[in-house]
Amino acid sequence: MTLPTRSFLNLNIPMARRVAEHDWSCTPLGPIDEWPAALKIAVALTLGSGFAKCLCWGPQHIAIYNDAFQPILADKGDCLGLPFSLIWEESWPAIGPIAAKALAGESTFIKDFPLKVRRDASGLQEAFFTFSYSPVTDENGAVLGFMDTVIETTDRVRFERKAAVSNRELVHRMKNSYALVTAIVRQIARRATSVEDLRDRLVTRLADMGHAQEILSLRVDMQASVDEVVAHLRDRMDGLGTRFEISGPRIALSDNETFALTLALYELATNSTKYGALSTDTGRILIHWSVEEDGHEKRFVFCWREVGGPPVETPKAYGFGSFLVKQLLAAEFGGEMSVQYPPEGVICQLTARRAG
Repeated sequence: MTLPTRSFLNLNIPMARRVAEHDWSCTPLGPIDEWPAALKIAVALTLGSGFAKCLCWGPQHIAIYNDAFQPILADKGDCLGLPFSLIWEESWPAIGPIAAKALAGESTFIKDFPLKVRRDASGLQEAFFTFSYSPVTDENGAVLGFMDTVIETTDRVRFERKAAVSNRELVHRMKNSYALVTAIVRQIARRATSVEDLRDRLVTRLADMGHAQEILSLRVDMQASVDEVVAHLRDRMDGLGTRFEISGPRIALSDNETFALTLALYELATNSTKYGALSTDTGRILIHWSVEEDGHEKRFVFCWREVGGPPVETPKAYGFGSFLVKQLLAAEFGGEMSVQYPPEGVICQLTARRAG
C-alpha cells in the first residue's frame, strides 16, 4: 500500500519537521514526495524512536537522524542529508568497514568501541560508543541502507578506567601498609619494656598511619603533596597555627613518600611535645622545603628546625622513632637524612634527588 506523501512524518517531533522542510531534491535521495515506501517507513521508525538512531540510506549513506542522535554529533552542526562517511570523516577508516558489512546484509553490535572524533575546534578527542549497524531492506529483501543505533559510553568508560586504577592503587597501598605494620610491630616488640608499653606504642604508630591514609584519601590530585602533609600535621598539632612556620612550593609525592614523611613528621612532633620546642609555650617549629638546581640535577631539600624550646642534648640511645626519621624517610625518598642536636633546637634535613 502506498503511503500518502507526508503522512509518514509526525510533525509533532522536531526532527520530523526538519525532515519535512529539508530540500531533499539536492541529495541522492531525491524529492521527498518521490521517496519509496521502504525509505518512508524506515524514516518514520527512526524519528519516532527515543533511542539515538541514524538511518543511512543508499550507497552514499545519506543520513537522517532523530532528536536523540543530535547530542552524539555535538558541535558538528547541521548534518541532515549529508553522507555518513562525511559526517564521521575522521573516524571512517574504523567504522567504514562496519558500514560496508551492514550494506552487505550483516548486522554488527560493538560495545565501548573507541573512536577519535572531531566535535569542535579543539581537534580529535577519544570517545567510546556502544552501537549496532543493522541492514535496512525493502519489501523484496534488498538491502538499501543501514540503521545506526548508538549510545555514547565515554563517561562510563573513563569512570571505570579511573576506578580500576584507583583499585590497583588501593591494593598496592594496602600491601605497603601491611609490610610497614609488620616492620613496626617487630621493631617495637624488640624495644618494648612491658605489654602496656607495647600496646601504647602500637596504638600511637597505627594512629599515625591512619593519618597518612587520611591524607591520601583527601588529596586533591592523584598524588599527595608536601604542603598537604605538613598542613595536616600543623592542623593536628596546632589548631591556632601559631607554632608552625611553613614555607615551600607544591611538590607531588608518591604514596610511599607520603607515608614515610607523615610518620617521620609525627614522630618529630611527638618528641617535640615531650622534650623540644612544643613542650614550652614559646617554642616554634620552622619547616621549609625547596627544589634546588645541582648541576644537571635537581635536589629536594626538606628541613625541620625547632627554636625557642629548652636546651637540647644529644640522645644517648636511639629508638624506633629514630628509625622512622633517619632510615625509612631516607630510603623512601632515595636520599640522605641528617639529624643535629644543637642547644637551640633539633634540626632534621632530608636531601634527595628529584626528577623533572
